[in-house]
Amino acid sequence: MKVDNVNLNEKDIENIRISVKERKPVDFFCYTLTPEQKDRFLKILSVFLKECNQLHLYNYLSYCLFELLDNASKANAKRIFFKDHNLDINNETDYENGMKDFKKTLIDNGQYYQDRLEAGELRVHLLLSADDVITVTVTNNTKITDSEFKRIQEKIQKTKLFQTFADAVSDIDQTEGSGLGIITVLVMLKKLGLDAKNLKFITSDNETIATIEIPKDSLEEI
Repeated sequence: MKVDNVNLNEKDIENIRISVKERKPVDFFCYTLTPEQKDRFLKILSVFLKECNQLHLYNYLSYCLFELLDNASKANAKRIFFKDHNLDINNETDYENGMKDFKKTLIDNGQYYQDRLEAGELRVHLLLSADDVITVTVTNNTKITDSEFKRIQEKIQKTKLFQTFADAVSDIDQTEGSGLGIITVLVMLKKLGLDAKNLKFITSDNETIATIEIPKDSLEEI
């Protein structure tokens, strides 16, 4: 179901309730992640967790979801930006040069990228499911580069060694901007007593999937 700029209606809420009851996934998508759409995704998460009797997880998972959605949306827009500027996203030099202007260009030309993303069917999907494992999955239909995937894995490995959030901030990679997205997710998972194995990234030729998995048996200890 496409996410729009309005509040969740009763039909949306009822669909989420039925999906949780029948142990079916809740699936919403958008093209451009506007502030209104981000808010609506977070409301979807809230309703979902309430139906799972796990609303106490919201403060943690809302941070995680916000970061994963933001990363996925920017990844799609990045492909358009690099193509428009005749830059090879798989070339390290082109990548570093492109990233210097990407964020500002995206902010200054929001409507342009919104139109291009929708025209190109570049989507961000949120999939929520609850069985023995509560799963939050964010998918965008572009492939990340080898260097991007490597950076993600390096952040995950480094975060295992950090004792505090301040340690993580002092060691971030500035290439992607603030570099705090994945680190924030991992810090939130640590607060739930989970670790890096509960966050997974998978990429193929036509999509990238980020998944947070929380086994229900671990929730009894939270």
